[in-house]
Amino acid sequence: MEKIGARTKSVHQARTHTEPGFNFTRRTIALASVLAIIVLPIVATAFNPDLFINYGFAESVGGGWFTKSHEALIWATGTGITIGPIHTHMVYAIAGMYFGSSSVK
Repeated sequence: MEKIGARTKSVHQARTHTEPGFNFTRRTIALASVLAIIVLPIVATAFNPDLFINYGFAESVGGGWFTKSHEALIWATGTGITIGPIHTHMVYAIAGMYFGSSSVK
């Protein structure tokens, strides 16, 4: 019972934390992530369409009737505006950070 009470207390303290620097830091991290991962590759390829964009993604490799598959990191190269898995995952993470914290209240 003490563990549950301590956990409830810490969750409540985290939800009611209202320091202005905390919100500024969270917004700065989100903005820097969006600029570096989403905006910068799109702007760079808008000015130079022949620019190569390298991105990696996990893919299930192998596997058959009697063997197990495993994940391998696959690297691909795209030209022009390339939207890879890292872009979609970052958008989901940032949306979850903002909307997830406000929907819990």
